[in-house]
This record gives sequence, C-alpha cells and structure tokens, in this order.
Amino acid sequence: MIRALRAAAAALLCAAALGAAPVRADTADGVAAIVGDEVILLSEVRTAYQDYLERLGPKAQQLSAEDHAQLRQEVLQTLIDERLVLQVAKKQNATATEDEIDEQIKNIAAGENITVDQVYASAAEAGLNRKTYREELGKQITRMRIVQGAVQGKVRVTDDEVKKLYEERYGHAKPGELIRVLHILIPVPPDAPDAKRAEARKLTEDLREQAVKNGDFASLARKYSRAPTAPQGGLTTFREADAPPDIKRAIAGLKPGEISQVIDTAHGENLFQYLDRFNPADVTYEQVADKLRAELIEEQTKPAFEKWIAEVRKGRYIEVVAPELR
Repeated sequence: MIRALRAAAAALLCAAALGAAPVRADTADGVAAIVGDEVILLSEVRTAYQDYLERLGPKAQQLSAEDHAQLRQEVLQTLIDERLVLQVAKKQNATATEDEIDEQIKNIAAGENITVDQVYASAAEAGLNRKTYREELGKQITRMRIVQGAVQGKVRVTDDEVKKLYEERYGHAKPGELIRVLHILIPVPPDAPDAKRAEARKLTEDLREQAVKNGDFASLARKYSRAPTAPQGGLTTFREADAPPDIKRAIAGLKPGEISQVIDTAHGENLFQYLDRFNPADVTYEQVADKLRAELIEEQTKPAFEKWIAEVRKGRYIEVVAPELR
C-alpha cells in the first residue's frame, strides 16, 4: 500500500540544480525540513498527510503505526521534491505567468462546461480563495512544464508499444456495451451507527444539489469522493451486466449529463453522473491511439523522474529538522 502511495505522490514532481546557499532556522520549532534557502513547516506536512488519509477512506484504519510513520516520511519527501521544482523553475524563469493561469482557468471552465466565476466558486467551496487557488494552479502549470522539459522530453513511446496496448485493452474485448459515469463515494463503514450514515447521506445529498446547480460534478468528486477514481474527477467505466442492481436502477433512463439520486450501498453513499455508453469491440485503433500513447508516456515518466530527482537531491542542501520525520 505504501509503495502505491509513493508512486502517486511523485507522479508529477521533478527538480533540477539550484545553487542556493542553505539557511538555518533560529529554532526548529514548527520546521519540518530545510530545502535550499526555504523551509517546509510541520503544518504543511500535517495537512498533506491528512489529505492522504482522507483519500484512503476506511483503508486508513488498516495502517499500522509503522505504516503511518513511513507515510509521513513519504509525504515530507514529496513536499521537498515539490519545493525543489518551484525553486528550479524560478531560476530558469519558467514559473507560470498570470496570463497562463488565466488561460488554464478558461480551459478548466470550458472542459467542465461552466463559467470562470463558477470555477472560482467551486474553489471557494473547497476552502481556496481566489488568490490561493491561482497560486496553486500556477504551481501545477510550473510542475508540468519542468516535467515535460526535463523528463518527458526524454521518454520515447513507439507505435508498436501503442498497438500492443490497444490489443491488450480492446483487441479481445467482450462484446457488449460499457457505461461511462462520474462517481462520488462517501464511505460509511458497515457497522457505523445510524447517525454516522445519516450524516454521510446528508453530505451526499448536498453534493448532488451543488452538482445540479453548478454543473461541476467532476470538481466535487475530486474534493469529496473517496473512490479510487477521485483524482480523475470520478471517471468510471463498467459493464452494465456486471453492475449491482441498485446502481443499474439508479442510472437507468438517465440522459447524458444527468445525475442519479443518492444510492445507499454496502460501501457508503453514492452519486453518479451518466456520461455515455460504448462498445469496446467497436473502438478502432485510430480513435484511441493518441490517448494510449499519452498514457504510456505518463507511465514511463514516473521511473524517469525518480532517477532524475535522485541525482538532483545529491546537489542540494536538504536537512530534515523534525526528529519524528527522519
């Protein structure tokens, strides 16, 4: 489980050389680590650590004390790598500009079929004011630029590799329609008291109301869902014949874009936004080649990044100050 978390944490991070002189904090109180001439606070580690636990949902209860300790160290390492990325970008004048941030927000709005104001409103619901949201988005743009320039540019995917993946995924697909939906899961343990389940249901109903009003189901899924598909905006594909009866009933008759009622299952409270149906046996290579190539590039980027960032760390001043994180 921890290896999977490590891979997910490092997927989009990278860094390069930065000859900044190290600094020393007057006190280690509140400081988790020093990276070049900047510090990472314990509060940053706690926030990121809690976010991981929330995404794990009920699985977090299965972690041992050793797992928790290792996870905190992994979270800190992720924050260190992230800080290095931003430092390098600043030195290379590669930091995202205000115009680039504006353009990205417009793209998000277009992709979600909402207005720019609704994008900011959704961010506010997630606890990010306009300034903070723009800062975080700017960091994402900057990270991707460094990844593409320093790592992805060295990754090569051949046509044969793409065709092989196509054959594995579609070449032997069973006939029959698959359904694509966006999914939000608010987990509830089977032995949870009625009050706990009622609380989860109320939250899910509120989310449905927000999604219907704002048309921003995917953003809500990224923030609130504890399903594995949350980072992808809840995007889920399944064969209708294999779906549980209650889910079949919930999406039956829905038109593209429509949202189901709240569904109570053994895993918790659920919402679905119906997207479309398709038969994988009818999917041609030309239709998905670009998507599959991008997927392979991303997959190969991870080990390339790990190798590269390991070299970068050797040339940096990095000190873990907090004893519990060493």
